[in-house]
Amino acid sequence: MWMKEPLVHFLVLGALVFALYSYIGPDAPADDEIVVSRGQQEHLVTAFTRTWQRPPTQAEFTGIVDDWIREEIAYREGQRLGLDSNDTIIRRRLRQKLEVLADEIVSMAEPGEEMLQEYLEDNIENYTLEPVYTLRQVFFNVDERGAAADQDAEQALLLLETDSVLTNPENLGDRLSLAHRQVRKTESELAALFGRDFAGNLVDLEAGKWQGPVLSGYGLHLVLVEEFVPGRPLTLEEAERDVRRDWDNQQRVKAIDTLYEEFRKDYTITIEPIADSDS
Repeated sequence: MWMKEPLVHFLVLGALVFALYSYIGPDAPADDEIVVSRGQQEHLVTAFTRTWQRPPTQAEFTGIVDDWIREEIAYREGQRLGLDSNDTIIRRRLRQKLEVLADEIVSMAEPGEEMLQEYLEDNIENYTLEPVYTLRQVFFNVDERGAAADQDAEQALLLLETDSVLTNPENLGDRLSLAHRQVRKTESELAALFGRDFAGNLVDLEAGKWQGPVLSGYGLHLVLVEEFVPGRPLTLEEAERDVRRDWDNQQRVKAIDTLYEEFRKDYTITIEPIADSDS
C-alpha cells in the first residue's frame, strides 16, 4: 500500500531527509522570510513584457511572482541540503535538482492495474476513439449561387434520391478544392477540413442515403455516408501505455506542488505592494 501512494512516500522520505539534516547540519538558523520587493516585481514584469511584447495580466503576474517564490524556496532548501556545491547557475540548478528528486520518488511508485483502471475511467474523455466516416459530398457555393443555393441543393437531392447510382453526383454541384469522397476520416479530421459544424452534424445522418444540405465553412453540401464506425472508449489494454504515462505526469505535478506547499509553510512570505500598478 505504501508504494501505491507516491505522494505519501515522497513526503515521508522528505521529512526524514530534512529531519536528518537538521540533526547533523549547521547550528545557524535558516532565513525563513522571503520578501518579493517592488524592484523584484518590476524586474519580473519587465522580463515578461520583453518576452511576450505585452505586460502580464493580473493572473499572469500572480503566476510569475509565485514561480519566483518557488525558485527562491528551492534555492534556500537546496543550500540547506548542500546541493549547491560547485554549481555556477545556482538558483535554477537547485530548483531542477529538487524537482528531479520528486521525479525519482514518483518513478519508484508502480501503479497497479486497479489504479490505472480508475485513472482511465476518471479521464475517459482522453482515451476515446473518435467516430470514423467514409462519405461523399456534393458542394453548393453560397457565394456564387446566393439565395438560390439552398433550393438548388434540394433539387439535386431529389435527383439523387431517384437515381442513387448516378455516376458523377459531384457534377450536380460546384467545384471544391477538397475531395468529393473522404475515406475513413475521423470526426476531428473532417472538422479540420470542413469545419466543426459540418463534422458535428454527421452523426445525425443515416448511412446509405443522400441527405442534407449540411452547412460547412465553404457553403452547403449534400452528403452520403457510405460507412460509419461509432466512437468508443478504449480499454485499459488498448490505452495502458498512454494511461501509465499520463498517470506518471500527474503524480509528478502533484509531488512537486506538495513539495513546495510543505516548504512554503516554513517561510514568511511578503509581497510588497506596488502603488498605482496596472499589473
